[in-house]
Amino acid sequence: MFEDTKTPEPAAEHTTLQSQWQALVASLDKRERQLSLARLLLFVSGAVALGNGLWSNDLNWSLPGACLLLGFAVAVVLHSVVLRDRERAQTRADVHTRHLHRLGNGWHELTESQADPYSSGHPYSLDLDLAGPGSLIARIGVCHTDRGFETLAAYLGAASEPSTVRARQAAVQELAELKDFRYAFEAAALEGVRTQRAQSGQRTKPLSSDMLSGESFSHFAQLPSLFQEKPWLTALIFALPPITIGSFVLGYLGVLPANAGMLALMLQILLTSRCEKAIQRAFNLASARQCVVEAFEQMLRKAEEQHFESPLLQELSQRLKVDEHKPSTLMARLRKWVSLGELRQQFLVWIFLNYILLWDLHVLRGMEHWNRQAGKHVTDWFKALGELEALCTLATFHALEPESTFPEVAGADCPLYFEALGHPLLPASSRVRNDVALKGLGTALIITGSNMAGKSTLLRAVGLNMALALAGGPVLARQARVPYLRIRASMRAQDNLQEGSSYFRAELNKLKTVVDGATAEPPLFFLLDELLRGTNERARHVGAKAVLLHLLSRRGCGLVATHDFDLAALESEDPKRIQNAHFTDTMLAGEMHFDYLLRPGIVKTSNALRLLALAGIDVSPEAHAELEAHTPSEPGPAGNEPSPSSTPLT
Repeated sequence: MFEDTKTPEPAAEHTTLQSQWQALVASLDKRERQLSLARLLLFVSGAVALGNGLWSNDLNWSLPGACLLLGFAVAVVLHSVVLRDRERAQTRADVHTRHLHRLGNGWHELTESQADPYSSGHPYSLDLDLAGPGSLIARIGVCHTDRGFETLAAYLGAASEPSTVRARQAAVQELAELKDFRYAFEAAALEGVRTQRAQSGQRTKPLSSDMLSGESFSHFAQLPSLFQEKPWLTALIFALPPITIGSFVLGYLGVLPANAGMLALMLQILLTSRCEKAIQRAFNLASARQCVVEAFEQMLRKAEEQHFESPLLQELSQRLKVDEHKPSTLMARLRKWVSLGELRQQFLVWIFLNYILLWDLHVLRGMEHWNRQAGKHVTDWFKALGELEALCTLATFHALEPESTFPEVAGADCPLYFEALGHPLLPASSRVRNDVALKGLGTALIITGSNMAGKSTLLRAVGLNMALALAGGPVLARQARVPYLRIRASMRAQDNLQEGSSYFRAELNKLKTVVDGATAEPPLFFLLDELLRGTNERARHVGAKAVLLHLLSRRGCGLVATHDFDLAALESEDPKRIQNAHFTDTMLAGEMHFDYLLRPGIVKTSNALRLLALAGIDVSPEAHAELEAHTPSEPGPAGNEPSPSSTPLT
């Protein structure tokens, strides 16, 4: 009854920003090539001049050569800065590329390596396409940390209480307006993902994303402290290196025996070897994740710099404070120690510094000091960042869908109402919107209709918008009122030959997840599609009726899609609790057409035989007669069937 009008504003905004960042990438590419050439020229000319000066003992060559090599060192630093800026600019461009794909059908190309966060027994994730390829999370998700991904999945995977929903709605509305913050916050995480992929030898792609994990830091924070267990070790690592170096010098001067320095060095090597297990354990957990440390540092800095108004966001900000220190500053200190630990990769330099200066032990001491100061807060930081990512995801969805709205979420006994409801996984240009309403607890809407006319699509549209609403996010509707209910669905069932499970058994298992706990609070909101299709017609009708009445008697409410006209006859028996609505099709010039508009009442036609005919399968006149005998009377001439209502079905 309502067709979406395409709003070009988000697409135009992201196209403009993508072009601007790509222009900066091109400019930095040019500067990078210039600096690469400058490095080469400075190094060659400096090396030749300095070599010639040293060979001929001529300062007129040596000094310019040294200056040229100094210039080479400066060019190396500038080159690394340009490469970093270029990578950040490319990441910012990729953020807008991903958003442009979300605005059209291209979001199906967005890939996440994270496993499905829901268990196989989740009551509605598989039925509603919450996670996985082509899912709601794949379309709206801007989470690039495992904690953010898990938090978003938790929001969508279970109904939250109305007070919690309202707090999240306020935060999401605020974040939707903070576009620059959201883009920078996402880019900080995405840059860490890209660096992680590059370091592991994987190709970086704009539309692919792994997850940053803070798990290693949580383990690192729980490590026992070697320097707390052995307090004398601190004094030893500061005293031994000067003694060892002094012993070598005094041995060379003849003041001490010639082997005195070597004995002191052997003592240091023995000390390092005895502590190697603790060193290796700490370095493996922290040093190998340097790109992740920097990514979390940048995310923390963005969150610290942003001033928030809503109570929930202010609470998250408070959780990102540690005494007088900012978490980003503390993460920068850890990054410094991690960088110093990376000296191990320069083996010849490391082996000299480590055994002469006890390098690794000094780095370990610094890391353990950081751990005592900040380690106990790490888990809470990552939880707060994860919540912020999940809220940013819902805010991004609202920004990309200007016609979305925040529903009124009230108690379980309030009526459900969606005006101009749309499907979140369909592009705006192809959505057909419908009004959907339920009178309250203990009521159901039975939807009949032609094959492929839109019954299952409507059920998923309702279910996904319910999940978004009860997570604290916006919904694709002009107006909405959503009661606090537990979502349950039985729309897909899969048999399992390996386990000897038939399709009917799989259906029963799915239904069990719906009816189990039907008397618990809050009440159930159910979505049932073609109940018990794995058995005969009579058993299907009796069983479906029993399931529906069982749920209604326990204050459940919801939608049922069916081809069973006898089930739809329940409206005449109990019109206060049960309503009928339907989808239909029309034949024009020998082709079947669907308008996907929901109409009141029971469908009067069946297109099953027409679909068989279009597939080239002949159907006997007797079969036609049998079908007509079980189908309600045909409507009048085309166009005389009940028209779609512009008011909610009540």
